Amino acid sequence: MAHPSRRTVLRTTTTAGVLAAVPGSALLWTQPAVAGVPAPEQVHLQWGEEPSTEMTVSWATAGSVRRPKLRLGTAREGFGRTEPAHSRSYLDGLNKVETYTHSVRLRGLRPDTAYVYEVAHDGAAPVRGSFRTAPRPGRAAFRFTSFGDLGAGDPKWSKSSVHAAAAVRQVERFDPLFHLLNGDLAYANNNPQLQPQCWDAFMNNLQQSAAHRPWMPAPGNHEVEAGGGELGYASYHARFDLPDNRTRDFCGNWYAFQVGSVLFLSLDGNDLSVEDDASIDPATGQSVYIFGYSQGAQLRWLERTLARARSGGEVDWVVVSMHQFAMSSSAKSHGGDMGLREHLLPVLDRYSVDLVLAGHDHDYERTHPVRGTDPGTLLRPSVVDDELRQIDSSRGTVHLILGGGGTASHDDDFLTDPAGGVPDAFVRTQRLTFKADPDAKEKATWSAVRDPDHAFPYGMAVFDVDPGLAPGGRTSITVSYYHSATAVAGQPDPVPVLFDRFTLVRDRSDGRRRHGGHDREFQDAQ
Repeated sequence: MAHPSRRTVLRTTTTAGVLAAVPGSALLWTQPAVAGVPAPEQVHLQWGEEPSTEMTVSWATAGSVRRPKLRLGTAREGFGRTEPAHSRSYLDGLNKVETYTHSVRLRGLRPDTAYVYEVAHDGAAPVRGSFRTAPRPGRAAFRFTSFGDLGAGDPKWSKSSVHAAAAVRQVERFDPLFHLLNGDLAYANNNPQLQPQCWDAFMNNLQQSAAHRPWMPAPGNHEVEAGGGELGYASYHARFDLPDNRTRDFCGNWYAFQVGSVLFLSLDGNDLSVEDDASIDPATGQSVYIFGYSQGAQLRWLERTLARARSGGEVDWVVVSMHQFAMSSSAKSHGGDMGLREHLLPVLDRYSVDLVLAGHDHDYERTHPVRGTDPGTLLRPSVVDDELRQIDSSRGTVHLILGGGGTASHDDDFLTDPAGGVPDAFVRTQRLTFKADPDAKEKATWSAVRDPDHAFPYGMAVFDVDPGLAPGGRTSITVSYYHSATAVAGQPDPVPVLFDRFTLVRDRSDGRRRHGGHDREFQDAQ
């Protein structure tokens, strides 16, 4: 279980109990809703530390409630388990509104099994959801989806559009096992006097999908909120109960989980990027700048996690989800960040990370596979292959910007070369607010595919994992990016249109030659 962070302002009000099997008839919640008792809302799922046997169910209420709980069952067996919820609250530092959230960490589940659940408390009618656990540990086929920069789903909130609601429904259209949300969630910090209410709107929009499959977030710059504790993450941590990273102060800021032979790493780019683009504290007029807050703890955790993964035969793929990026050629770009280039990319290179999924710029851009840097440049990542459709990711990492979730602004205008050659790109070399220094540029030799079609400013990526057939044989991930038009009245669910598709391939780790207790392919890649 994650340890409470000293850096948050959350308050524990109840303690989770042990999952208990009891007769289903003893768990019938038949009492009608009582007037004045707030109902469960904002229901959403997160993986536990072992996705094949653990799931966390979270929700919120508009006030404190008595005996919040969950009961669990299957379609075949009915409800047969119950567990009391762990509740917590926090007081928003700007407007003094208190938020109440509840969660249950389910353990001992059966792999690859469909479950139903209900959440309720005294005097409230139950709210039902469902989920499927991940396949048992080993190699299995599965699908996941990803985008960043979502928003609350209603233009009455600053930085939000109605497409955020359409985007959530589009996740359901593709029916993934889970979704990766690459930062900039609610944009509540752009609504400073209504931060909790904006989060409520965001989470209620999310519920239509996240009550049925885990949505696994990474913090973006807009999750850093004035009045949200030392790091500004109080709202984020109150709502998401994430896998434990075994740190004393930073649980939930970064984490890992594994599904099949794919290791997923959610990183906190606010700690690693030099950009200053967060909330303004109205009391001081200064931005909440947290670059380097972990003093290297995140990178040390990342190095340990990757070394362990690549030293064995259970992990084929490593996928990183985070918000900021190391490369972008958008004309409105925040700029490829030198903090990430200097501190993060060498670690990803050493351990042959396959994919990095980001947001931040509100567009789509794919890089060629890259590894190392070009001499005489601002640490520009070196292209190792210009193949566009079938890419050997053991040779280099592919980076994707997937920032078209549903926010109101678009960044799908790209820099070009006046001579018609390689496009330009901005590079952020220092702490600057909002956009990159226009004098720091490079040739974007790494840029492979960009989506400049202003008629389709939104989009999401779908990832289909094929584990392969035999030890040491080929395994693949097929990536399909679908862009879509702006959701408008009369067309609330624009049809996703396939824009880009490519396949990553590599050899499975269970057939690699061993040498002195180490992986020969991994040694050669360093």
